[in-house]
Amino acid sequence: MQGRVLVVEDNPVNCMVVEGLLAQMGLEADTVHDGQQALARVQGGGPYAVILMDLQMPVMDGYAATTAIRQWEAESASPRTPIIALTADAFEEDRQRCLSMGMDDFLTKPIALRALGTALQHWLPQRV
Repeated sequence: MQGRVLVVEDNPVNCMVVEGLLAQMGLEADTVHDGQQALARVQGGGPYAVILMDLQMPVMDGYAATTAIRQWEAESASPRTPIIALTADAFEEDRQRCLSMGMDDFLTKPIALRALGTALQHWLPQRV
């Protein structure tokens, strides 16, 4: 897989875990700690191949950040960046809410290497 990943997570331990998993897969990541910072990074031209978005964060949560990113993409005619929700909430209604808010996929915490790899293989370009 190839591409730059934006990790949006406010918990420092979770950041280290996700960054470590991505490094094991040979992927580079930038990390921000709330949705407002994520929106600024995306608007700043990233460009990111995928965004891993925590849902519960201060300043701007993952739902609001996803809505703002989707709105900005539409207004600026920018390509749609896949957004994968990261959450401890594992119920089907949580998954459906994420998808209805404009997210493309859903992973539960704690994040397992295999689950993350499977999701990223679906959304990231493969090396040739």
